[in-house]
Amino acid sequence: MKRLALLVIIIVLPIIAYFQYSRYSRFQTPGDYDYAVNDSIDVHYHDQQLLQQYYKNVYEIGTFARSNWHTYKIDVRFPDMDDIRAQQAADYYQQLLKTTALQEDKLIYSKVLKAQGFDNQEIAEIERQGLSPESYRLSKAGQMLGLQRGDKGENVWELQKVLQKKGYELPADGVFDIITENALKTYQEAEGLYPSGQVTESSLRELLYDL
Repeated sequence: MKRLALLVIIIVLPIIAYFQYSRYSRFQTPGDYDYAVNDSIDVHYHDQQLLQQYYKNVYEIGTFARSNWHTYKIDVRFPDMDDIRAQQAADYYQQLLKTTALQEDKLIYSKVLKAQGFDNQEIAEIERQGLSPESYRLSKAGQMLGLQRGDKGENVWELQKVLQKKGYELPADGVFDIITENALKTYQEAEGLYPSGQVTESSLRELLYDL
């Protein structure tokens, strides 16, 4: 009798262990599928729809991967290439990762640009035109080209504000007088440029660099 009981235990225990393992493996993913939201993104990005889509994709990445594992035993990161369903799931997963990474890059870059003083409208324009921050500043400040002593107006005021940011003491009154001219000449000399006292293209590039 004892032998029979022992035989039953020897036979039944592996079966129980197998089903317990199968049940455990079915509900335990083989790795961490979750995609964490990057702390460096711009949560006030100009395109809120893209931001919301990014959050949605971050959530879907982990959900989709776990769902495929629990339902079909498919590991979307290492699919069985002989299984069409597994191939399709893996392709979608990789596309989702790629799309989310591209969205994340935009959101991170936007935060970097804001740290440089750009606002949402300017960032949207930089993206639309595919410009670098320096090129955008140059195109925006193009009206300052050619400014010289005797000129007046908003463009002179902008020039004076830039010179102030560069450390020069002068009034921002929109009048290109001798003080503004001397400040510009001093700056040109310091940057190895011809001290013409006039806003040339090379001078403007240097003025707008690293503001």
